[in-house]
Amino acid sequence: MNNNAVNRLRESLILFYKKQEYIIVPVFRFVVTLCLLLLLRTHLGAYGPAGAPLQNTLLNVIIALFCSMLPPGFTAAILALVMVWDLYRLSLEATALCAALILVCLLVYYRFAPRDSVILLLMPIAYAVNLHYAVPVLAGLLFGPGAAVPVVFGLLFTRYVLLVEKLLPVIGRDAGGAVLTSESLISNFRALVDGMMNDRGLIVLAAALAAAAVVVCFIRHLVMAHAWITAITAGCILELVILLIGDMRFGTQIDLTMVLAGIVVSFLIAQIVRFFLFHADYLRIENVQFEDEDYYYYVKAVPKVVASGPETEEEDVFSP
Repeated sequence: MNNNAVNRLRESLILFYKKQEYIIVPVFRFVVTLCLLLLLRTHLGAYGPAGAPLQNTLLNVIIALFCSMLPPGFTAAILALVMVWDLYRLSLEATALCAALILVCLLVYYRFAPRDSVILLLMPIAYAVNLHYAVPVLAGLLFGPGAAVPVVFGLLFTRYVLLVEKLLPVIGRDAGGAVLTSESLISNFRALVDGMMNDRGLIVLAAALAAAAVVVCFIRHLVMAHAWITAITAGCILELVILLIGDMRFGTQIDLTMVLAGIVVSFLIAQIVRFFLFHADYLRIENVQFEDEDYYYYVKAVPKVVASGPETEEEDVFSP
């Protein structure tokens, strides 16, 4: 397939998305919400009592259908309520700490940048398939530097659920079959806090992802040729470097094979996104000069890559 054919396919896919956006967007929201509910069911639902919301498949589908009609911010709020409710059935200590994390997230993040909620929702899904390295790169390309905040919070909530699952045999309501005392409540709560604060792997990974999001956003806005490609490459390399330094300095015991595989696949995903959103022809850069009564203007224009020949709309491969 030559370059012109690839460009025709790209333009046809973009045109198809524009025509079917009213269907594609709700379907995407439904799939994301359902995946998150199923992840919660996998890690927490099996430990809950019979009849818990996370164990009801039909209820999960209904919630996902309802969230498909809502903006990502409202979806995140509903999922937070579902998670808190099911944690309440499992452990009071886990519920209290989760509520505190949600409150911090509301105060630090949602007050300033609620439009980036999709990043918060995608992080747990990406983490489950070892593609969480792609989220900060895409966030830096598509949003501002503040996108590092939902990246970090998405990672925190993901690792918190995994920590709760690990500690449930100790902190759960039915642990040991004994009634919890004030001392055991404090001990369980301390175990959760220590599990988060002393997780050096989490701290290093959060630093790597946040730094990558900021660096990608900064480079992407530079006035230079191939800024998007450079930003993607720099972000992926920065993630790897920080993870390696963290492993050598703190002994985080990273799985280098999984890290490399995740970063390479994330790099490819970011390149696909760049191909559809920022496909520029740097071989035909034009320098334009004009003036008004007060200023001289020097503009560098980079044309978009378009398919040659008949209009793409007339040859839409997705048309019926």
